[in-house]
Amino acid sequence: MADVKVAIVIPPKNFKDETLSMLSLLLSKKDIRSLVAGFGAKDSLGSHGAVAKLDVAVTSLDPATVDALIIADGPGVDSFRLYEYRPLLEIVRAFHESKRLVVGVGNGIKVLAKANVIRDAKIAAADKETASLVALYHGLQTDSTLVLDKNVITLSDSSKMEQLAERVAAALGTA
Repeated sequence: MADVKVAIVIPPKNFKDETLSMLSLLLSKKDIRSLVAGFGAKDSLGSHGAVAKLDVAVTSLDPATVDALIIADGPGVDSFRLYEYRPLLEIVRAFHESKRLVVGVGNGIKVLAKANVIRDAKIAAADKETASLVALYHGLQTDSTLVLDKNVITLSDSSKMEQLAERVAAALGTA
């Protein structure tokens, strides 16, 4: 089987530690290699103090070599306003247009909305601020916490990482 890789995008600071650690562990059990993608050359610091070593810069991500793009959640998504960082939005669009899987976890869903890849796609229930962005960008809000529609997966409850890993593995054909 070919080497299946996903990039997990985290902010420079205050990403949700448990999202990154659980996703990396659960995906590795499915023979999926996860790359930690960040901004700049420095390591990233999680909201609970975990230090994440970056494998790749976000700006060098390429849908030709990476099978899926996951936007992790955490306070840093908002404090660094990742959903307004044009190079990231363009990369999300490039993955989506290349029919690669794009995934938003928690407030990371805002990045998918602002990248304009959720039009007419069902989106997991989210907080009010995220829900208003989903509506603004013509996503279809659902009552589910985990939704796969087209090549977009959204997870509003980060305690459900096992289900997310299963869904990602199934979508990538490694389940």
